[in-house]
Amino acid sequence: MRKNLLLCFLFVISILFKDSIFANQKNETLVVALGYKPRSFDPQKHTDSSTLAVTKQIYNNLFVLDSNGKIQPELAEKYNELSNGFVNITIKKGIKFHDNQELTAQIVADSLNRNISIPISKVLVESIKSIEVVDRYNLKIEQKYATSILLHNFSHSSLAIVKEIKSNDEGINLVGTGAYKIKKWGIGEKVELESFDNYFKGQSSVKNLVFKTIPENTSRFIALETGEVDIAYDISSIDIKSFKNNKNLDFISKPSLGTDFLSINTEKGILSNKNVRNAIKYAINKRAISEVAFENNAEIAHSILAPSVFGINNDLDKNSYNIKKAKQLLADSGIKTPIKLNLWIYEDNSKYQTAQIIQSNLKEIGIDINIEVLELSSFLSFTAQGKHDMLIGLWYASTGDADYGLYPLVHSSSHGSVGNRSFYTNKDVDKLLDDSKIEKDLKVREDNYKQVQTILQNENPIIPLIYKTYNIGLNKRVQGFIFNPNGNHILENTTIN
Repeated sequence: MRKNLLLCFLFVISILFKDSIFANQKNETLVVALGYKPRSFDPQKHTDSSTLAVTKQIYNNLFVLDSNGKIQPELAEKYNELSNGFVNITIKKGIKFHDNQELTAQIVADSLNRNISIPISKVLVESIKSIEVVDRYNLKIEQKYATSILLHNFSHSSLAIVKEIKSNDEGINLVGTGAYKIKKWGIGEKVELESFDNYFKGQSSVKNLVFKTIPENTSRFIALETGEVDIAYDISSIDIKSFKNNKNLDFISKPSLGTDFLSINTEKGILSNKNVRNAIKYAINKRAISEVAFENNAEIAHSILAPSVFGINNDLDKNSYNIKKAKQLLADSGIKTPIKLNLWIYEDNSKYQTAQIIQSNLKEIGIDINIEVLELSSFLSFTAQGKHDMLIGLWYASTGDADYGLYPLVHSSSHGSVGNRSFYTNKDVDKLLDDSKIEKDLKVREDNYKQVQTILQNENPIIPLIYKTYNIGLNKRVQGFIFNPNGNHILENTTIN
């Protein structure tokens, strides 16, 4: 009898011990669900939100934006603005890359120079005329624009400092200085990161960080509900109600620096006609988009710049919906209806609902819309080539400054992959944006940007739809999550209790 009791006792103890080990292993791993597969481990080659959500954990920037949108040093110790457009940047000492080599001014220079040959991030460094490595921790940058723009650009996740290394078996040829290093990339469907012991800000709170791609909105919510994942990004508006009924989940819904917009290819036939584009603007019911596609969880946009971005013009029309005016503008254009156009979107439920509302709206004025749904990488590739009539896009003014919010989208030098997928050209807009790059007076810069937005509202190569609200679901065991309005949330201090 005693022997049987002893065996039962040992059996129970072994189960509890195993459960304890499992719990500890679980608490050492934070699992995050993404709506889209990250396209690369290289932050300088891709600016989509899923890629930067992952790479932000691996790499750091010279400067970052704080919660108030102010520039703060990260890898940089300090900067000094010198005469004649020169800026001296001092690098913090003792910072290690994941291969344990120390960060130096030369490596920073190499990383910045690398961007010059990359179309996506080139726009962020085009102001740099030369980089001189003064000594191990100091570099002097000669640049042709306002220093404030350069510093804001340095905070963009695509200008993270990388170090090139020999490729491993997975083709990983970069290391960073971030809290986490790459353990397994695979094809991006499931990215595994592990904490970096020599991280200069101190040990990360969780040992392992896993990003899983779960494209379908409902599946992403279910994965959070069942505990398969701890955090889920891009929770759809329709699933928000479900959080109120689940005591094990928390929910974050905050404004971002992003704007959903309709981009019109101004080089495509009748779409080069300003009256046609203006008719499209007046026919779109933005309020219906907010109510139906986003369950009233999105603010109607009047500018491509989010409200907190420097340079926003708050004097623009807040809601331009006017079917009568749309019909009159279309009649004034002299173009006969019905008109057939293609509207391209990438796979996303809110984008599809938005497209359906626009399709219904434009039907009222004699424009028949065919909705084309593409996988994200195909969408980005084909729209960069200008194969679309119209598209629904999302743009983050991630630097917090109107230069990055406007220049890539509407400057004539940015046609195609850089961002200007409306292929819009306007000499007045170009001049205002060019002048603002070299203008040191912030008030003059602000006025210039406001003028640009007024011109855009009159010509409508891009039509702002809604300001993106960032919806994030969390298991209540998750603590210390810090929201970032640019979408690149930093997870090094996030814990699981």
